[in-house]
Amino acid sequence: MTLEREELRDDWTVTLAGGTAAPDGVAGRTVPATVPGQVHTDLEREGLLADPTSDRNEGAGRWVGRSDWLYRRSVDVDPRGHERVDLVCDGLDTVAEVSLGGVVIGTTRNMHRRYRFDARDQSGRDDGGQAGPKDLEILFESPYREAGRVAARAGSMPGPYDEPFPYVRKMASNFGWDWGLTAVTSGPWRPVAIERWSTARLREVRPLVDVEAGEGVLDAHVTVERSGPAGDGASTADLDHDGEDDDLVLVVTVSGEDAEGATTRQRSRAQLTAKDDETVVTVRVPDARRWWPRGYGEQPLYDVVVELQTVEGEVLDRDVFRTGFRSARIDTAADTIGKPFGVHVNGTLVDVRGVNWIPDDVIVSRVDRGRYADRLHAAAALGVNLVRVWGGGVYESRDFYELCDELGLLVWQDFAFACSAYPETEPIRSEVVAEARDNVARLSRHPSLVVWNGNNENIWLHDADGWAEELGDRGWGLDYYLDLLPTIVDAVDPSRFYTVGSPWSGDEALPANDVDHETHHSWEAWNRLPDSAYRESVPRFVSEFGWQAPPAWRTLRDAVTDDPLHVDSPGVVHHQKADDGMGKLARGIEPRFGAVAPSAFDEWHYLTQLQQTRAIATGVEHWRTHWPRNTGVVLWQLNDLWPVCSWSAIDSAGRLKPLAHEVRRLYDDVLLTIRPVASAASRRDGRPGGADQPPTSARDDGSAGSGDTADTLSLGSGSTALGTSPGAFGSSPIEVAVRSTRAGGDSVVRVRRITLDGAVLAEATLPVHLSAGVAVVALPEAVGIVDDPTRELVVADMGERRAVWTPAPDREMRWAPARFHARTEVDGGLVRVVVEAETVVRDLLLQPDRVAPEGAVDRGFVTLLPGERAVFRVRGVPGEAVGRLLEQPVLWSLDAVLG
Repeated sequence: MTLEREELRDDWTVTLAGGTAAPDGVAGRTVPATVPGQVHTDLEREGLLADPTSDRNEGAGRWVGRSDWLYRRSVDVDPRGHERVDLVCDGLDTVAEVSLGGVVIGTTRNMHRRYRFDARDQSGRDDGGQAGPKDLEILFESPYREAGRVAARAGSMPGPYDEPFPYVRKMASNFGWDWGLTAVTSGPWRPVAIERWSTARLREVRPLVDVEAGEGVLDAHVTVERSGPAGDGASTADLDHDGEDDDLVLVVTVSGEDAEGATTRQRSRAQLTAKDDETVVTVRVPDARRWWPRGYGEQPLYDVVVELQTVEGEVLDRDVFRTGFRSARIDTAADTIGKPFGVHVNGTLVDVRGVNWIPDDVIVSRVDRGRYADRLHAAAALGVNLVRVWGGGVYESRDFYELCDELGLLVWQDFAFACSAYPETEPIRSEVVAEARDNVARLSRHPSLVVWNGNNENIWLHDADGWAEELGDRGWGLDYYLDLLPTIVDAVDPSRFYTVGSPWSGDEALPANDVDHETHHSWEAWNRLPDSAYRESVPRFVSEFGWQAPPAWRTLRDAVTDDPLHVDSPGVVHHQKADDGMGKLARGIEPRFGAVAPSAFDEWHYLTQLQQTRAIATGVEHWRTHWPRNTGVVLWQLNDLWPVCSWSAIDSAGRLKPLAHEVRRLYDDVLLTIRPVASAASRRDGRPGGADQPPTSARDDGSAGSGDTADTLSLGSGSTALGTSPGAFGSSPIEVAVRSTRAGGDSVVRVRRITLDGAVLAEATLPVHLSAGVAVVALPEAVGIVDDPTRELVVADMGERRAVWTPAPDREMRWAPARFHARTEVDGGLVRVVVEAETVVRDLLLQPDRVAPEGAVDRGFVTLLPGERAVFRVRGVPGEAVGRLLEQPVLWSLDAVLG
């Protein structure tokens, strides 16, 4: 008989079961529960909890995480002719006791792993000889209580936050972060099911793939579980054996399309004797189509069916999934500089253009396949080819990785350790072993996964923050990262690369964040230095860097009811969690744009968005045009889990910030930039903060030109200098640099030095050979050096791409009032906002969400020269609101903001 799975999604209730004092109306009340789910959603739905992401409600909901919660429903555990009945929990958050019919059948203390409990002895008979329904209860204890017990044994673990996340194997950012609120959840966050089976089942399938001489190779590492002696609940007449002595057959079938579109099918089988519970079944696919990361080729996926059968051919269990054939390796071999971090797929060195991923909701069970699809499709559309799943979140669901497989998004997966010391004592150590083995095996089928990472910043901060004094001789996680985790990866999935941490220099003798060795986090810029500091080094691979800005206007307005909105409004300030975050935002915009009064919220919102795009452009343009010394940049961060000032490109409502549109330009296969000559002359070790100001966390330690496509021309702010005095820039030469991932092809770049009125002072047209590398174009003095940095711009155009160099800070530029004509054209649900410039129009921004909640636009900041035209394509704005698209501050240019 084939294994049967019955998911238990309906008829659940949840009740407060103890803990801290709850608000009136909660104690003794039983409410319907959503499963999979977490208790916050049920309390909100029933009006027992205000939305913690709105206004300053966060503090009023802290009691939820300090309470115990009892989930209950009735469940039928009749074997229905099978030998075994199992209760399967794909994810329990976090500290739980599971009872069936009043009998405890299991306990849990780890959100990050799956559990299976034998329910057959609980399927008692009623007087009629039939198995009756039983009460299934899952009692979730407050994570704080468990953490307190572990902390009492393990001792203090230094870290940046006053919350006990290191002591419990749970999503760390539930306890708050420098971009996250505190909302400590409990509940069955992934599916709960009853599985009935006989003889044997597939315990684990680990399909490891490679390509050998053009042939796809799939090694299916399969482990089976046999039913064992039948329990009382399985003692029916039709169960005449227990599966212990049966020979079994494994059949693995791989099917897909060849290069001509014809269906191919390859099959292999293996027999397991009664003494064998594991084997490897190898399937070879001749001339397999290779899976490539986005931008390097297609992503053909093959259907795989693994069947466990009796020798008579009866199917006992089946696992169905898709995978892709590719080879992957990470090159960290020492070179003349230090050590690179080169991601190679199918023998090709990949120009990594990545984003960091955090949980997409603080109530992470609310993130479904549709939400994943929205975020990941948006990332792919921005030119992203790698997603790093950060270690303070969760190991995401199957949906996430399947979408990455389909989209060609490489995955760098952190183990769940972030920004803190962690106990190496029990019970944490055993949980880490089980969690790591479970997830390495679970994710092994995904061709997108290329890197396992031991931790986020723990080794770096141990040294930078001086944890050793507090820790003494107690373990703090280093043994996990150097020994335990790599041993598990090597045993379970040796086809994947393991790196000790991020950042990591490859050697304990070197500073973890050394710019010349492997991975680097660049947080001095944002924390303590202007974004021009990005140009002072060329790290081998930047796995974190970023600059903050608030969410889209509508997202913040919906979350904060303060009226009027001011920069220092209590609600606005509450939706900023970074240490001195508002101060850093102010200090970021002041050198370039000047100070902003707290009451000038609209101006502040515009300028912080513009500063974010300018800062990120400075870093990415510099690093990408120093290929192959630098082989990758991974932006912090793609997404948000609540409406907050953060480093994200997409806010929690799914609205694209102007940064997202800038990333599309920066991550293009051909990136045109203007940069200072010899822009990488100096070196830094990249440490966040300084000896006189040690970091509390990388982003919080102070932790640490745009362009968009018009009809045929990318018209953007582009490269922008940040200086302190006009004279310093007038004699500074610049050059054009083009980063191309496309091999071959000749082009020309047109470079103009113009006045702010648009008059051309000098012009040069220069040849560019687009190789798969970097082309540096020296500029004649007439266009490469400006005479008056406050009254001139340098503009470079190459086909549809543009870069703009602003030689002095914008606050010192003598911007004239921009003159342009704007009109709207309505075409069904699409509105085109057509702008035609009479003068230079610098950093024109359209924000349709200010006139309609669903308003969205296809581009961010745009710079136009006299006579040029740009079209903004807008959706989600109803007819009666279309006219407002042309009003300030909905449509706003930099000169108008600066006044």
